[in-house]
Amino acid sequence: MNLNKIILALAVGGLLLPVVHATEAVVNTTVTAEIAPAEIKQSDEDVTLVKAGVDTLDLIESKLKNYVANLKRSLEKNNKAHKAFVYSGSAEISVDKSNPNWAKFRERALGTAILNARKSYLETLNTSVENSTIAMLSYNNGLPAPTVSDFKSDSKLSSFVDKVVAVLDGKLDKDLKEMGIDPKQYNAAPPAIKRDLYKNAVVDQTFRSSYGDLSGMMLVKVYEEITESGQGTVGAVMVLSAKKRDQIKALVESNGQVGPDESRKNPKYSSIHDALVAQQDSLYLKSGTQIVYDAQGYPMIFAYGQSGVTYSASSIKRKIERKVAKGFAVNNAWANFSRTYNLSGDFSSKSSISQSSSETEKFELIADSVRSQSSGLTESLVEQMEEKASMHSSLQSMTGVSTEFDWRRKHPVTGQEMIGTVLVWHPKKIINAQNLADGKTETELDFEQNSDSTSSKGFESEDMFDAADF
Repeated sequence: MNLNKIILALAVGGLLLPVVHATEAVVNTTVTAEIAPAEIKQSDEDVTLVKAGVDTLDLIESKLKNYVANLKRSLEKNNKAHKAFVYSGSAEISVDKSNPNWAKFRERALGTAILNARKSYLETLNTSVENSTIAMLSYNNGLPAPTVSDFKSDSKLSSFVDKVVAVLDGKLDKDLKEMGIDPKQYNAAPPAIKRDLYKNAVVDQTFRSSYGDLSGMMLVKVYEEITESGQGTVGAVMVLSAKKRDQIKALVESNGQVGPDESRKNPKYSSIHDALVAQQDSLYLKSGTQIVYDAQGYPMIFAYGQSGVTYSASSIKRKIERKVAKGFAVNNAWANFSRTYNLSGDFSSKSSISQSSSETEKFELIADSVRSQSSGLTESLVEQMEEKASMHSSLQSMTGVSTEFDWRRKHPVTGQEMIGTVLVWHPKKIINAQNLADGKTETELDFEQNSDSTSSKGFESEDMFDAADF
């Protein structure tokens, strides 16, 4: 039986399965980050149009490298380098701006760049490595040439494979057609026997796995380099802040029992809507979460989400596409909230490098005669790599979150439409909802609101977060 057909039959029948290696070890990598808010301002200046033919990945990597270096210098200057880990990632926008889904591809590139930044941190956590190096040498000389009868062996394997091929014959023909192979020509191929005369090979295999907690990471900078065609690269810088993670966890689980902090009062947020309107043009460069204090000193959690809008010349269809994009943006914001709260991840990588020198001979049965041919001495280098990263987060029974702002704007380079939303968690929203559910009258609700606005006394949760932290 033809050797290729045996291998293909076993693969189609699900009889060739990969070997999985799993190991684990525990490493303590608890870290924190403190970055001044002035370090993370975003604007259209971070989005650049470059000429065709320019390597946008090179530009992005250069900007990421410089920004990360400046950020680390700032941390060292403020004696905070021991509390911060900074990571970056990038991703490609692979479609032209004429593609109606360009804005969606751009949003996915941003998401992938953030994922790659997270992955670069994940690879440092609880890492296990297994390596093996195998050297093989085989040499055969003077082996007799096979005869016609050798091609008609009825061994158990051949008999078994014959049955597999018989059962899967229809599926095999279909699969061959999908691969562009004519089943008739494939079946007409003469039976062959292949054997090694000489083989000297060294195989180096490495298995690596990591797992750990990714919550508390914040996006601090986004760069975009876009060519005239619309293709380009997006880069993202993220900072890990355990204090941010701890504070968000404490706020989410506080049931609204959080008092204002006099030292954190921010008059800019006396109106959340007006404050977001003032920065709406840069919101497309924001993702994830941010902790902000309102005019009374209450901590709030902002969760940013966005989506691209599929272009349509039809005004009716355009309204539908905007509505659909809004739904994706809201879910994206909730996902970002959840990721900051308790994101965990697993990473695995498998690589193999094989270098070999070999000589083989092949025998084919042609009618009632055997034809032989030799490959001569050949040199080969084969590299294989597989990577997988999975991340999961969850957020249950949330109260006190509302959509405070929706935005829509065109990309400054391509003109493609983007849409987004900002979710805001506020401790007073939980208290107000509970008071209403408890059946309090309008007068009682007004009294509590007025007394709170004139006094900052009351319960205050443990201060788990520095102002310089996110």
